[in-house]
Amino acid sequence: MKNTLSLATAVAAALACTDIVQAQSNERGSGYDAALTNVYSATDWGRRGAAYPGGEVGVSFANQLCNPGTMPVEWRQPMQPDHPKFGFLVAKEADGRLIQISDWSYCKHAFYALASPSTCGGTCQPPAVAGTQLGVHCSDIYSNGNNGSRTYLGPPVEINPWLGTWNPVGSYFDIGDPAQSGFPAPADGVRSLSTSGMDAVKNRVTIREADIPQGQNMFFQIQVVIEGERVENRDNNTMTNTFAMTYQGGSGTSAWSTSTTGTAQYGTMLDRWTGATVTSGSNGGTGTLSDFDGRFYVGVKVTGPTDGMWHYEYAVHNLDNHRGGASFRIPVCPSARVENLGFRDIDQDGANDWSVSFSGGEVAFLAGVDNPLNWNSLYNFWFDCDVAPVAGDTVVDQARPGAGSSSVTVATTVPGLQPAVFLGAGCGTPTTELQSNALPTAGNANFALDIAGGANTFVLVMFSTAAAPSALGPCTVHLDLNLYGQVGLFQTDGAGAAQIPLPVNAGQTPADLVFQGAAFNPSPLLFGLFDLTNGTRVRFAGNGCD
Repeated sequence: MKNTLSLATAVAAALACTDIVQAQSNERGSGYDAALTNVYSATDWGRRGAAYPGGEVGVSFANQLCNPGTMPVEWRQPMQPDHPKFGFLVAKEADGRLIQISDWSYCKHAFYALASPSTCGGTCQPPAVAGTQLGVHCSDIYSNGNNGSRTYLGPPVEINPWLGTWNPVGSYFDIGDPAQSGFPAPADGVRSLSTSGMDAVKNRVTIREADIPQGQNMFFQIQVVIEGERVENRDNNTMTNTFAMTYQGGSGTSAWSTSTTGTAQYGTMLDRWTGATVTSGSNGGTGTLSDFDGRFYVGVKVTGPTDGMWHYEYAVHNLDNHRGGASFRIPVCPSARVENLGFRDIDQDGANDWSVSFSGGEVAFLAGVDNPLNWNSLYNFWFDCDVAPVAGDTVVDQARPGAGSSSVTVATTVPGLQPAVFLGAGCGTPTTELQSNALPTAGNANFALDIAGGANTFVLVMFSTAAAPSALGPCTVHLDLNLYGQVGLFQTDGAGAAQIPLPVNAGQTPADLVFQGAAFNPSPLLFGLFDLTNGTRVRFAGNGCD
């Protein structure tokens, strides 16, 4: 008998194929959207460990969210994979640096959606089965008690924050703590976790007491992860707020007093960093969630120059990149001076700290053993450099295989405008240095070379149009002795400082001049008369690197 295909069957088959493609892309459409509307109500649950300030505190926070989209948001039970997860992070600002002070905190697995009057407009449309979905224009609240309940707190490593996926089979909830053994097999997808016997801190957001600034503002962040939500709908998934903690004394649950002190705002934790510029990047792809991976945010602050050096502070927040970061690479002029390089992660294990090097025109921070920059974590990187800031790209290499390219480029600020080139150190004790006070750009009437050395020291400063290094006893002369001139004789003050004014004309064409000085110190190396300063080539009206 001849096989036939009806129109209805053909349509059904086409729709089935469409469903398969959509499931593969992991996106549920532009109307699938869950939005945080408030994060608030910071609270502490007690402390553990050594006497204050040698212990740890467990904290939690509340959040409210709504559905501003056109589709109900799935809200299945915790042992079913398709439900929202909440990530938590705590940071503080200290000495101009924004640092994470919480652990890589366990995440809340949401278990029941209310259908409260909307906080995002429209009339709430409850689902057919209560609690299984967040209806369109409906609102839900998770109190600090709910978000602090260990019954529904699981490790962040189990969650893919980009796709929003989680596998209950073999999960922390499935295996238990301590892990179950014997028959039936532990990885059976059946909830086995018991919270009996847990102390007040275990699995809650954990902060070392030594990191808590008494009575001063800190910041907390809550991030909601929704399976299948498009990246275009995620600007409302992360909120931060301010809170403070004060030690009351003792060791019980009343040892600390905690209060929310500010107003919630959307954005990454880096947006709370005073004076920082924040940008982001992902690892490419064609637009669907499965084609690529999530985002890294880079915050940067540059100060200076001080003693001829700019200070660069970077903080990198992995918002939702599942593969994690294995490096942070910053382009720097190859002939730059780079000093005081530093790194900070979120644990106390110095053995897994990232390494750092400067070579080939790049400062490279490389991940330590088993210490990638995972999602919902913030690491710090810093250094001093005699190159001024310009717009440029940094790179984060991916730590694990997966979708998208092998690296993430984030446009930010990098050292890329070299005002002067350090030609070599001076000689003598104390060493006298010539340092740029700013940028010798065209029209900068205030540009000068600073002299830093011994107190009340006379320094004869010379210049030439080119560098021609030659040895003079134990010192190096960087000036071209066949063609040089005198800038002048200068005397440092009681603090060992003086300034050589070198105003730059508005119409200055690019030109380089080499400067070096003879310092008349108490015990000079050369001929019993003087020492030499460092040599520096100033790039008047120059651009880019040397």
